[in-house]
Amino acid sequence: MKQDDDNNMGIDLGEFLEFYLLDSSEQIERLGAGLLQLEKEGGNIGLINDLFRSAHSLKGASGTMGFTPIVAMTHAAEDLLDRLRQGKIDVSLEMIDILLAVTDRVKAMLSQVEQRQEISLGYEDLVISLKGLINGDKPVVLDNSQSVQSEEPEIAPFVQLNFSLTETECEKVNDAHMMGHGIYQVDVKLESGTLMKAVRAVMTTQRLEGMGSVVKVLPSLEELEAGDAESFSLLLLSDEPGEEIRREVLEISELVEVTLHPYLAEGWASEGITKGGTEGVVAPLIEQPGIPTNGNINAVTETKKPSTATTTTTTEVASGEGNTQVHTIRVDTVRMDNLINLVGEMVITRTRLVQIGLDLKAQYSSDNMVNNLNEANVYLGRLMNDLQESVMRLRMVAIGTVFSRFPRLVRDLAKKTGKEIDLVLKGEDTELDKTVVEVIGDPLMHLIRNSVDHGIESPEARRASGKTDLGTITLDAYHEGNHIAIVISDNGAGLDLDKIRNIAVSKGLVGEKEELSERDIANLIFLPGFSTADKVTDISGRGVGMDVVKKALNNLGGIVDITTRKGQGTTFTIRLPLTLAIIQALLVEVGEEIYAVPLSSVLETLLVDRVDIKTVGGLPMVQLRGNTLPLISLQEKFGLPTPETASSEVFVVVVGLGDKALGLIVDELRGQQEVVIKSLGEFLNNLPGIAGATILGDGKVTLILDIGSLIQDVLVTR
Repeated sequence: MKQDDDNNMGIDLGEFLEFYLLDSSEQIERLGAGLLQLEKEGGNIGLINDLFRSAHSLKGASGTMGFTPIVAMTHAAEDLLDRLRQGKIDVSLEMIDILLAVTDRVKAMLSQVEQRQEISLGYEDLVISLKGLINGDKPVVLDNSQSVQSEEPEIAPFVQLNFSLTETECEKVNDAHMMGHGIYQVDVKLESGTLMKAVRAVMTTQRLEGMGSVVKVLPSLEELEAGDAESFSLLLLSDEPGEEIRREVLEISELVEVTLHPYLAEGWASEGITKGGTEGVVAPLIEQPGIPTNGNINAVTETKKPSTATTTTTTEVASGEGNTQVHTIRVDTVRMDNLINLVGEMVITRTRLVQIGLDLKAQYSSDNMVNNLNEANVYLGRLMNDLQESVMRLRMVAIGTVFSRFPRLVRDLAKKTGKEIDLVLKGEDTELDKTVVEVIGDPLMHLIRNSVDHGIESPEARRASGKTDLGTITLDAYHEGNHIAIVISDNGAGLDLDKIRNIAVSKGLVGEKEELSERDIANLIFLPGFSTADKVTDISGRGVGMDVVKKALNNLGGIVDITTRKGQGTTFTIRLPLTLAIIQALLVEVGEEIYAVPLSSVLETLLVDRVDIKTVGGLPMVQLRGNTLPLISLQEKFGLPTPETASSEVFVVVVGLGDKALGLIVDELRGQQEVVIKSLGEFLNNLPGIAGATILGDGKVTLILDIGSLIQDVLVTR
């Protein structure tokens, strides 16, 4: 459907499109979350009134913008909710399913609007189902040929291909679907008589990799080169507009036709909702994450333009009769990040000023101008600290913005697996850095899917072990010093540690006689490719994604730990730094190098005699107040030159995260300093043990240690 004329009533509606998208996304998220709550609480009249208002607001805004398909669905949903609040019909599982399908379809339509595409997804099937519920009839499931309308006829009938995906590829596509990314079948027709067909397919793949991720090409390059096929297809994950993708591919010579179709894998559609569309278009039910009710929109993928993301300082709106005060300012996150960078540069410059003042003080101690400079530096320091704290607060986002996407996920997965699962959310108001919030969603999704698929047992198995049919998964977040802890726990079967150990022994990962604690055995599931699944499912698999979880958390400077009890459940505990921008650091010398250790992780510093350092199991240790402290030499870790003469004593910086502690062996302590974390760029970004770099007061570049990955590698993995 085309948007109505933007110049209706002399108003340029295009100016309001961004605001419409933001407001509509908030309304649809409220609608989705409220429906899940309604499913639990039944006829809560206050909640039903809230849902009615959300549907009404969405209908009105969409009508103003001229988006008829959204108006049609929300109008029917509004009528149904109106009958519900009047007590003329009762809440049913069937009703919740269809209303949730409406939210899915509206999200998909909003995604098309955001990409400046015409709305091509169908809506009549849902409107008829909603009207059937209003009239007390059984919901109608339309034939595929009726569910999608498109004003432009397709060139040829669309045939959705079976790409014969591997286990890893299935996981990749399922993750993309869960996170709301665009999934397309790209059909490419070659010019008749094309000689180097495989080369054209490779060139197409390379072009598309710049706009997303190509999962598979069909037929294979070998079959394409050897056979007489005049076309090939690709399975693409991308959030770029379809027309841009098509235009990019058509620039390749000897390609005469390129068509894109949303790709829908078996089992993604909600029950009672048609999976297909008219010939040529398949309508996936896309769930867009990261669009919370406080106005923050997180970028869906790296390829998505950041200009669509905004953040708000508050969501409170005070209104009185004849007077409305708006207390919310929506700010583009690009501007916010620019402000953070500017403050970071000011911190670096102030550090240099302090260093210059100290140098002048040493040389001209009696000069009043030098004393005045240092006094001004002290005052500037106080102002900078206040400015920095204020700006950092702007970056802080409630983790509830991530948690809010999981109730629907757990509901759908529980329904698919035939299990009864209750997701309990705690600590949604706990705040942490925006950058962490944007990245933490994927790891949490992997862990929750594992809890649903492998943690919680079937109702029959739970009854057999004396449990209730209803399994519980708890997602909690709380502050722990200068870190945040996120806990995912379930009351399921727990990990089978004997099975994990036997698999590890059979794969040669551990020796048969090697002694391992229960925690050590549990952490083996984070090894790449490690899996205990007897049957691979499209929901999860231990090892498929678990190593990705560990890697993603290490990149954030965090760690993940496991505790499990057979028959009682499993708990994953994630610990992350609160911020990733400006930190206090302890500078240490190792040989001729200087490293920055985040002060939030430093517990204490020691002066240790070398003769007191003992080696146990290949790891240096030292006794500290009756306990054994494992050590790591930064000189050995980073391959620095061995000094010609070694002193009899060394400094040890004791760092900790959660209940784990590690000692870093260094040569000298240089003191404390405020540092700005700078990325090392794409090629150096994954250096083990390094979180980033900073610029010191003398202008030199210094590496910042990643305490989380050091502890994970030395203690947890071993």
